[in-house]
Amino acid sequence: MTRIRLRISAKTLHSSRTFLIRGGVLLLCLSIYPLAAHASPFDSGITSIQTLFTGTIAKAAALIAIVIGGFGFAFGEPGAKKNLAGVAMGSGIAIMATNVLTWLWGG
Repeated sequence: MTRIRLRISAKTLHSSRTFLIRGGVLLLCLSIYPLAAHASPFDSGITSIQTLFTGTIAKAAALIAIVIGGFGFAFGEPGAKKNLAGVAMGSGIAIMATNVLTWLWGG
């Protein structure tokens, strides 16, 4: 069996390694660019859930909670003021959540 020995200089190895690293970085940058240009596949789903919980359903739930809290306040139930204040704060947070997030992180 005959062995073949290849002699490769250190300079050649270094230039080959540099070429491979630069090529890999270029390939990585070129492959990431199209991904950054498109929107996330979850954007439409998250937007519809956000609209669902901050739109009509949130307003209807807030209205029902305010009516129930008002009945408790009217009939002198203990802790009704605290419950009504919590309902008001929770309703405001649910309905105004999109405005707050847009204000915090820009839209």
